[in-house]
Amino acid sequence: MPAITCASNVLLPGSPITSPTTPTTATTSDSAVTSLSSGMASLSISTCIKTLIVDDNVITAKLLSKILSKEFGHDTTCTISGKDALLKLSRETFDIIFMDIDMPELSGIETTLLIHAKNSNVLEQNRHIPIIAYTTNPCEDRFFEAGMTGWVGKPAKQMMVRQELERVYREARPSPPSSSSSSPSSSSSTSSRPS
Repeated sequence: MPAITCASNVLLPGSPITSPTTPTTATTSDSAVTSLSSGMASLSISTCIKTLIVDDNVITAKLLSKILSKEFGHDTTCTISGKDALLKLSRETFDIIFMDIDMPELSGIETTLLIHAKNSNVLEQNRHIPIIAYTTNPCEDRFFEAGMTGWVGKPAKQMMVRQELERVYREARPSPPSSSSSSPSSSSSTSSRPS
């Protein structure tokens, strides 16, 4: 089986950047790659993850893209608006989204609500992936009320990105069945927010 390689494809007007990253493994099977793309449950932060960065600020988008691609092996794509993100999400599948909050036309909140809307053109697989707020704003309840699963402050710092990715991935993994629970419906799910 050939090695899996990742590239960072920053798609910003007038600034395409492609930089290869280290292959994740030379023994991964096609079915493992399919399972990685189809859900967050089997993801780790060092695997080739398709990440969409939605940010109207080219500099902060490039900074986050560099951290995600170089440090964690993510295959990143950047868009500069919520409208562009919705178009991208209607044509291509992704594993995770970093969403700016304050953007012209459609805010990050509005874009997130449209991603989750049943009548949108977003591919079904993209409606269930984690969306992390990426903003200069402090972490707010309204991000989570709109359906976001995390928060990273701008400018991005490697340690903060790592901690949030680990938290989001950990929460996305199904918990092993508990031998002490009497029925599957007796468990409750809670969403913890970054502190």
